[in-house]
Amino acid sequence: MAKSRFPNFGVAAGLRTLVFPEICIMCEETNARICERCLSIWKAPARKVKFDQVPTYSIISYNQEVSKVVLKAKEEQNRDAQMLIAQAIHYGIGALLSNVGFTRALMVPIPSSKLAMRRRGESFLHPIMDLVVELNSKSMNLEQKNLLWDDLLKHQKKVRDQAGLTFFERTENLRGAFRATFDPGCPVILVDDVITTGATLKNAIAAFGERKMTVLGAVTACASAYQLLIR
Repeated sequence: MAKSRFPNFGVAAGLRTLVFPEICIMCEETNARICERCLSIWKAPARKVKFDQVPTYSIISYNQEVSKVVLKAKEEQNRDAQMLIAQAIHYGIGALLSNVGFTRALMVPIPSSKLAMRRRGESFLHPIMDLVVELNSKSMNLEQKNLLWDDLLKHQKKVRDQAGLTFFERTENLRGAFRATFDPGCPVILVDDVITTGATLKNAIAAFGERKMTVLGAVTACASAYQLLIR
């Protein structure tokens, strides 16, 4: 397990926070960029998600507090938020590999929409994937050490913002949304920040299926409470 990047505060840091108080990015209490309670939630064991198509793992149930972290990573490129999501994905990758048995694989992030890409300059998952690779390289799991990522998936049609859409609206919105740009010659592991209905992952898997490529599994940092109910 990689060493946390969230240090304990010493005396000097404590004095500094009296003048410039730091606020936890999740619970918004003071004296820590991420407090111990919130950090422990993000370090929970990976759980298998209720998703039929491929083995899928996630760490944390998606709620209002968790959504603050995801939003800070997406819209503010907050480094602490990015690291929390990267650590969760790292733990999920380890659980997936332990479950399926390792074969050579490539991590593939779900792409942001074209509108979000233009607004942010790149997919918000790209710097997070770099952090995942860094964490994997320090892992005790030999299989994880060699995992890299590539931007294989691209949008091939305009999609609406998924927020507020029903299950059926999400399904139709994302139907045929992705294409795989090339075959890496090995199975892939899909990576995303959140799984809610599973529509995004299903359509990403379909894009690889069109090219007869194998999806080894999927990992998300967060999942809806329903998706985390293990059958």
